[in-house]
This record gives sequence, C-alpha cells and structure tokens, in this order.
Amino acid sequence: MDQPRVTVTLHRPGEAEPLSRKGDAGLAKMLGLDAEGGEKVSTFAAFLDTGASGISISTQTADALGIRRAEVNGSQVEFHDVGVGGADLFHVSEPLILSIGAYQALGMSPDAASFKPAGGPWHAQIGPVGGGGLLGMMIGGIDVVGMPVMAGKIVIIDARPVNTFSDTLRVQLIDPRRENPQLPQTHRHIAMSYGDFAPFTRVEPASATKPVLIANPFIGRAPTLPENVTRDRDITIRHNGRASRGAWLLDTGAAASMISKQQAANLGIRYKTNPDGSDSTELEGVPREKQFTLTIGGIGGQKTAAGFFLDEMRIPTAEGDDLVYKPAPVLVVDISVEHPQTGQKITLDGVFGMNFLVASAHITGGLAPDIGKMAEGPYDWIVIDHTRGVLGLSLRKELLSR
Repeated sequence: MDQPRVTVTLHRPGEAEPLSRKGDAGLAKMLGLDAEGGEKVSTFAAFLDTGASGISISTQTADALGIRRAEVNGSQVEFHDVGVGGADLFHVSEPLILSIGAYQALGMSPDAASFKPAGGPWHAQIGPVGGGGLLGMMIGGIDVVGMPVMAGKIVIIDARPVNTFSDTLRVQLIDPRRENPQLPQTHRHIAMSYGDFAPFTRVEPASATKPVLIANPFIGRAPTLPENVTRDRDITIRHNGRASRGAWLLDTGAAASMISKQQAANLGIRYKTNPDGSDSTELEGVPREKQFTLTIGGIGGQKTAAGFFLDEMRIPTAEGDDLVYKPAPVLVVDISVEHPQTGQKITLDGVFGMNFLVASAHITGGLAPDIGKMAEGPYDWIVIDHTRGVLGLSLRKELLSR
C-alpha cells in the first residue's frame, strides 16, 4: 500500500542555493501557501529504493531544474542500466550534492532547515532516455534515490500510519556519524549481504565517468559474492511438498515480491508456452483460480507477470526462530544482468518487496486496477541498518504474543 519516499534538494558544488524550478502559483494559492510559494520550488519527491544501485532523476525533473548533462567531446554521455524490465538508456548528470528531508505531499516542504546532507558531489542517471514507456507517459517520470544516499546510514520506517489505508509511511534517514538517535525497539533481526552490480552496467564512451553506484542489500548470500560465502541465511520457500532456497534482493522500491523462473521450477511450477514459443501469462503447476497477474514496471520498461501463493516462506533471524509467511504471494519473473565484457549472467533468486513489510492489498492489473482484500502490515517499525548489515523488525503486539 506504500513505498518509502523522501523529499530531495540538489546543489551544484560551491553554490549555496539549491537548484529550483518555477512553481505553480495557482496550486500554491489553493494549498494556502503564500504567493512566493508558487514562484520557485527547489524540492521534489523521490522513492527511497534499496533496489536501486544509483540515483535516477527523471528527464522531466532534470529539465525543470536545469540539470546539465555530462558530455565528452561535445556528445552526451550514455549510461546503460539494467532492471526488472531489461536494459534502459540514461544520460549522466553534472556533479550534484543531495540533501534529504521528510516526504511531503506534492514534493513541497516549507522547512528548508529540516533537510540533511545526503552526500555528493555525485553524477546521477537522467532518464530513461526513451521516456519510461507507458508508465512514464502516465505519471510524468519517476525520481529515485538509491543506495548511494543510504550506504553507511540507518533507514527508519514507521509502518503504522499506512495501516489506516489513508496515510503514508514515515521515513527517517539517520547518519550515526553525525547523529545519536533513539532507535525504535526491534524484536527480530535479519542478516544482510551486499551485491555489487556496477560491473554489469556500461557507459559510452568507455572513458566517461559512470554515475554513482553502490551495492544493494540481500537477504541471504548476494549473487555477486564468492561461492564459498555461507548460504545459511538464504530464504526457504515451499510449495506442494517441494522446497527451494535462495538469496532475495531487499527492495523497498518494489511493491510486489518475486521469484525467478528457476526457483519456481524447483517447486514444480513453470509458465505455459504460447504457440509461438513465448511464455504465456499462465502458470503450470498451480490451479488457474489460484493464480494472479500483475503488470510491474521499472528500469527497462513494463511486463506482465503471473503469480501464485507459496505454501510457506521462511526467513532466518538472529534470534533463531524463523519469520514464517503462509501463504506468501509471489510473481514469477526473471531479473537478469549480463557482464558487458565477460558475458557472465546472473539471475536474481528473488525480490523481497514492500508487500511483506507493510500493509498490502490484492490488486488486479490494468490501467484502472481494482484494489481489494486489504490487510494491515505485520510490523510497527522497520529499521534497515546499513552500518551493520541488519534488517530489524518491530512486530505488532498481537504477533509478539504468538
């Protein structure tokens, strides 16, 4: 029902004033802001996305703020990134310094003093150049701040407000080197490892500077780590008497969770094949009435995937008692990366999305999706501690008594 968001301001190195765009005076008046509120806007809302290795600024936001594109010999630098829909082309920004504040509706915040430095100067991704497909046309671009702003910090998410289905998550980004916050009590702790996917991206020309990229957190052994690293913290899934284990990307930018086709095959589940040899949107091994489909989008565009309910999903904790979800809804999707020089290919075992962390609902696909079967989330607080590589969870009172 929600994903963590923050409000962002951008500065050029050596400049005190943030980049700004002309505001909407009519909208400012409607919101009860003063006349100057419609003259200049320097903030914008962005998803705080652990599944993003970099910082992605939409073309619309970049153009509105006057962000310059990096060039080599008079030509704009091109960056090729990978995501849920495949590969996408981006441009690369000039160096920028980021500050982060609490999420505000419409990306407006009256309190500039509440913003904290988040890092830089960094080169960000701008795009995707093709506009982001249908999703981009519908909503005008998506801005994402990923692991560069979170590395070495603690993310605190108050999940309680979204349980009313009419409010948003409350998010704090804490730098323990500068702050000494009182963290919420957490009852279960999950070890994370980190996977570096920068080698699977490329920039043109090759001599150009890549945008900033930082490793992403996994529950279990990240797929880019050596084979001799233990897999005893992997997630275990079960269905129809079969089991499979794997490392799942912890992705706060994913509304839904996913497993790979191989993980599904380990459970005896596969996509049916169309007459032309392509995958259909129906699964074999699960009764049709117990399947669902959802269109998911991200880098590389959109795709429609089929899903089903696992009999059980188990996540090891430091306390020694697994977190158990039953049943557990997952889509079957391959998210793969390929090394541009060696040809090495990696497919993620799974993606652990926000539907397992906060209030969720059953959503049908389409341009006007139907939302039903809403359920409150299992946790009051979610603490993603990138200083220790630990996901901390504060269970709701009724779950603690079980």
